[in-house]
Amino acid sequence: MTEAGRHASILIAASWQALGRAINEGLDIRICNCIVVVLFAGFYIEANLNHIVRVLKLRSRLEKFTGRKKHPGLQDKLAWFYNDFISPVPASELRTARKHGVDWKVRGRFPGFAELYRFRNDISHGVVNRSGRSLTQAQQLRQQAKGIVSELFDVLENRGHKVRRATSYWKAIQQ
Repeated sequence: MTEAGRHASILIAASWQALGRAINEGLDIRICNCIVVVLFAGFYIEANLNHIVRVLKLRSRLEKFTGRKKHPGLQDKLAWFYNDFISPVPASELRTARKHGVDWKVRGRFPGFAELYRFRNDISHGVVNRSGRSLTQAQQLRQQAKGIVSELFDVLENRGHKVRRATSYWKAIQQ
């Protein structure tokens, strides 16, 4: 398995391991493993966005777009990516992009993102929603997260940015 950065590799591998446990072990720990699968799938998207920002040296553009947020969240980063690399008419800042429906556009372009984002927010408030209680849903969201990340890199390549995904899981955990 080859991924963008060492953190992304570890995150998707942890999700894979939890998925294996959720499938093969008893019902008593299935929910715990499904939570890990879904949570780490969302982390995987953000780790890859962080890698893209770092490799392409776009931190200042991201900060400017998000109103100088030092630590923009996953939704803000994905909105920035959509705005900068996909939108036919990019906005100069996040507030304007939101007025023009960037959050809905992101959800339409990246299937599964809304559920992953909702899950992260719910779990941070102590709520395990249905995504974390269903093996089928966990499997689907994990695949959708991988699809989102693949699409991010495809969009970049189509725009002339070649960002390498050259870190394996084994290499990442040895660093």
